[in-house]
Amino acid sequence: MLKALGTLSLALVRHFKTGGVIVNEHTLDREETRRHVEVLGRWFDFIQLNDLPERLDRPRKRPFCLLTFDDGKRSNATAVAPELEKLGVPAVFLVVSSSIDCKTPLWFDRQRALRKKLGTLPPRLDLNTLKQLPYALLVNRVERACSQYGVEADLDDDHVGLMTWEQVRGLHRRGFSIGAHGFTHAILTREPRLAALESIEKSITKVREVIGAPCSSFAFPNGNYTAELAQYAIRCGAKMVMTTEPTWADESTALWRLPRLQFGARDNAWKIELKIAIAASGLILKNTDGTGRAYRAINHMTGHSSRHAPMATKSREPILETSPSSRNLNECPND
Repeated sequence: MLKALGTLSLALVRHFKTGGVIVNEHTLDREETRRHVEVLGRWFDFIQLNDLPERLDRPRKRPFCLLTFDDGKRSNATAVAPELEKLGVPAVFLVVSSSIDCKTPLWFDRQRALRKKLGTLPPRLDLNTLKQLPYALLVNRVERACSQYGVEADLDDDHVGLMTWEQVRGLHRRGFSIGAHGFTHAILTREPRLAALESIEKSITKVREVIGAPCSSFAFPNGNYTAELAQYAIRCGAKMVMTTEPTWADESTALWRLPRLQFGARDNAWKIELKIAIAASGLILKNTDGTGRAYRAINHMTGHSSRHAPMATKSREPILETSPSSRNLNECPND
């Protein structure tokens, strides 16, 4: 019954909804990649990143789907990209710049390893609790816990280990888009303003330097953003900025706050279809970063009431900001 509900709901949505969806994935194996592509391909045209502005401005009868993958895990290069290549499907891979080529797991993989070993975590290590902390404190707390309990995430697991820059360059040479996902995986709305701006700038700069081409996209770690941070990413060279607001993208969507629907590796066909159909309403799905009210406030101030801010425009013009001072782009922090 649920399978039929998802299919029927999405079939109905297509009759009144224009635009398409930007899909946010993380780690998939080859079979999971094929399954997700098969389901999405029934309803959508897969597009390249650079096709997105035109598809937003000139909607077509058949909606579009842009695939994006966050974090830069090794399985993106060893499993996802080869399968997408075989299927002829484009994608955007958004990398945590300082973690590429590093031998330190991302903080949430270490937290997951702690949870796996301990079963029940103390409140101070709860995922939602950690996400409220500034990055330095968050990383320090997780690192100390790993040391205390003798736990570490398995970097030999392709869903945990990060790509190398050579793998990133290889994806770029093969026609995939490479974007930035922060210099570290800090939740930027928890950081001091200048630190958040610097993370955006350094991540975009590093990707651009390594691939030898413009870095056209930036995605906020955990999806949390503000209008100032999003438009600063545009100022730093990104043409499109990704959030995790779970709605469709259409002609009213600004390029500096692009919504994305997040799917999990185990999501089956009916769940994917039902999520997409519900997301068309823009009202029901819970945001993955828990900031639904903040999203609505940002969208109201910047898209529906030009009296509130100079950025209130559908022309997608960026706010100009003073660039923070840059530090060594080759540092490899404990994240």
